[in-house]
Amino acid sequence: MGKQKVTTTIVILGAGFGGLACANALRKGLSRDHRVIVIDRKKSFMMGLVNLWILTGSRKPDEPQAPLAGLNARGMEYLNDEAIRIDVSAKRVQAKEHGLIEYDYLVVALGSELVPEKIEGFVGRGYNLYDAEQVQPLREKLLALKQGRVAVSVMGMPYKCPPAPYEAAMIISDILEKNGTRKNVQVDMYVPAPIALPVVGPQVSKEVVDMMARYNIGFHPNCKPKVVRDDEIEFESGEKAAYDVLAGVPPHRSPEVVRISSLTTSSAAGEWVPVDRLSLRTGHPGVFAIGDVAEVKSGTVTVPKAGIFAEGQAKVVAQEIIDEINNNGAPASSAAYNGQGFCFMEVGNNMAGFVEADFYHEGGPAVRLEPPSAQNYEKKHDFERSRLKEWLL
Repeated sequence: MGKQKVTTTIVILGAGFGGLACANALRKGLSRDHRVIVIDRKKSFMMGLVNLWILTGSRKPDEPQAPLAGLNARGMEYLNDEAIRIDVSAKRVQAKEHGLIEYDYLVVALGSELVPEKIEGFVGRGYNLYDAEQVQPLREKLLALKQGRVAVSVMGMPYKCPPAPYEAAMIISDILEKNGTRKNVQVDMYVPAPIALPVVGPQVSKEVVDMMARYNIGFHPNCKPKVVRDDEIEFESGEKAAYDVLAGVPPHRSPEVVRISSLTTSSAAGEWVPVDRLSLRTGHPGVFAIGDVAEVKSGTVTVPKAGIFAEGQAKVVAQEIIDEINNNGAPASSAAYNGQGFCFMEVGNNMAGFVEADFYHEGGPAVRLEPPSAQNYEKKHDFERSRLKEWLL
C-alpha cells in the first residue's frame, strides 16, 4: 500500500467575488496542510460597480486596484495564469504557464465573458458599459454632447448585474443635468425582454420603469439589437432607433475553457454550468461552480448573475469542502445555499436605491426595492471597502 495522502489541494479558477470569497473562507477554515490555489489571468481585482463611479467621475480609471498577490500573504497560492483545459475525469487543470495542476476539489468561478462582436456594427460605434476602459471615453463624449439622443441598450440575456444598465441610464441623465444639456438630449433605454427585469418579476420591473420615468428616460421593451449603424440601431423586430451616443451591455457567454469542457449543457442561454441549487455541486465528484458561470435554478427561476450571489454561493461551497475534509471525505455538511442577496441601485447625484431578493421564496422570487437615498449610496461604498479589506488588503 502507498503512503496515505494527507494534504488536500483545492483549485479555484477565477478571482472575482466568488473565487475570492471561497478562497478566504477555505483558508480560515482549514489548516495550512491543505493547499488553496487561485488561478486568474488578471493581476488585480476591481468590482464591476466601479465602472459606474468612473462614469460619474468620482473614480478615475487609473486609480490603483487591489493586487491579487495579496492572497499569498494570507496563506493561499495565487497563480497569475490562465486555465486552458479542465479534465474532470483525471481531476486536473491545465494552465497556460504552470502546466498540469492536480486537484482534490475544483471550484469554477470564472464568471462570464462579454461578446460585443456578436452585435454587428457595435464595436467602434458604441461604448461597452462593462468595459472600464470604455467608460471614461463615454463620459467625455456625454460631456461634449450639446443636443441629440443617448441610447442605452441591453443587447442579450442573461447578463451580469441586472440593475446596472438602468443605473447607467439614470447616471447619464444626471451627468447631462449637471452639464446643463439635459433638456436638449433625449435618453432612452432599450431591452430585449418584455419587462425591465424579468428575473425580479413584473412588480419591481414596473417600479424601475417608473423610477426612470421620473428622470424622463424612455423605456422600450422587446428591442433586441440586430445591427448597429452610424446613427441608428436596427432591432430584430425591424424597428429602428436613432442615436448620437450609444452605451451598450453586450451579450455574455461562458469562458471558452468552460465551453469546451464536459461541465456545460448546450443551451440557447450560452452554455452555463448546471449545478445543484443547494450545494452548487456539478455532476462531477469534487467539482463545484459558482457565480456568473453557474446556472443556479429554483424551479423555473434562475438566480441572477451578480457578485453578491457569487459570494453567498462561495461561502456555502467553502463550508461543504471544509466539513468534508474534516470528516475524512464523507459529505457531512448542513451548509445549503439560500438564494438570497441584495444590491444597490445608483441613480446619480450621490443617491442609490436598495434591492433585496429571495429567489428561493416558496411562491416565487420575493423582491423589495427601497427608494434612493444618500445612506444607501454610502452603504454601496462601504460594501466595496469591506470586501476588499476582507479578501485582499
